[in-house]
Amino acid sequence: MGLFDKKFCDICGEKIGLLGNRKLEDGNMCKDCAKKLSPFFSDRRSSTIDEIKQQLAYREQNKVALKSFRPNLTFGDGKKIYVDMANGNFVVSSLSPNNWDDENPDVMALSSIMSCNLKIDEDKDEIYTQGKDGQRVSYNPPRYKFYYNFILEFAVNNPYFDDFRVQLNTFRVEGMGTMEYNKYQQMAMEVINTLTPGRGGAMPNMMNGGMPMNQGYAPANAYGQPNPYAQQNPYGQPQANPYAQQNPYGQPQANPYAQQNPYAQPQQANPYAQQNPYGQPQANPYAQQNPYAQQQPNPYAQQPAQAPVAQNWVCPACNATNDSGAFCACCGTPKAN
Repeated sequence: MGLFDKKFCDICGEKIGLLGNRKLEDGNMCKDCAKKLSPFFSDRRSSTIDEIKQQLAYREQNKVALKSFRPNLTFGDGKKIYVDMANGNFVVSSLSPNNWDDENPDVMALSSIMSCNLKIDEDKDEIYTQGKDGQRVSYNPPRYKFYYNFILEFAVNNPYFDDFRVQLNTFRVEGMGTMEYNKYQQMAMEVINTLTPGRGGAMPNMMNGGMPMNQGYAPANAYGQPNPYAQQNPYGQPQANPYAQQNPYGQPQANPYAQQNPYAQPQQANPYAQQNPYGQPQANPYAQQNPYAQQQPNPYAQQPAQAPVAQNWVCPACNATNDSGAFCACCGTPKAN
């Protein structure tokens, strides 16, 4: 066959126009049939004609499932994540539900999600100043303005694709820690907690819930602003964790692997500990008593000073006896030396 020979689609049988051929492993497919494949499918060249036909049959069944899809939660700006909590399904699409006929987005079960992690891509633009000649000049050291994209990476159990990515923001988010930055970070956390409840994810649970479609805002947060991502429970009851293990006996379970020591004995009393039969503290039988111990005077101790003894004297004038003083108490005659 020549390079410009007419080719026919091995799927629908129609003639393939110029530049309209899509190669398969064992045949050709027209661009119209290729549009009917899942938007997350990327393994066309290594797929056979039979595998493509099986996927197109699956895509027809997906149209039927899409008609009964009733989303009550939505996340994202450009490409959105729609969640049908009542039926446990979700859809990823950049179009509104009224325009899904041509796109036919895949209806996936929440239980098919293997993991959902947040990846924040960082980009930067250099900031310049103006030189003396009017030309732009780099700062020294260079300065940059940083931008971020918030991307959710899904791993799913699907026969036609294993993973896909969803960027939550349409335009780059400027600056870390800004209100817009926190908005998309919190939105990503809530997607993880809503789509994989009880199974954790790349981000911790800092907020509760997503923005319900066609409903008002949730109560205000700690900063007095309404929380547009607060999750609404369509059933009015707190959702149980489907992965939490329940104890059927209602009692704490013993550890079947706990090792028991067959040789463990109660602590034995010390046979050598002396017991006092009288309940009184025992005196030390070996304490030496000094029968001759007497209080020994301290030869270096200071003795108190003794007052001088008063001597009586007889007045030579009146013969009166005086016990003290230098003059006679009767006549006033001075004491003789």
